[in-house]
Amino acid sequence: MKGCQKKVIFLKNTGSYLFDEAYFIISKEGESTPISEDSMICEANKIIESGSDRAEIRSPLYRRVLSFLVPFLIGAFVTALTFILI
Repeated sequence: MKGCQKKVIFLKNTGSYLFDEAYFIISKEGESTPISEDSMICEANKIIESGSDRAEIRSPLYRRVLSFLVPFLIGAFVTALTFILI
């Protein structure tokens, strides 16, 4: 891409449990309006914080364990019920 330039904000060690690093690419509208660097960093931090305010995000490990545990418990219950009836 010859002659293409984008303004990017890079935040390292965001303090969020969701993000270690964050990259923000400034939109064309953001480039045309005069905004201070502090305002851009404040907006980026607001976006990061709003992500951490959402409902608890479960880890992939939790989902894997749960997806294994539920069918296992159902199978164990059905097996025990079968042995009781026999």
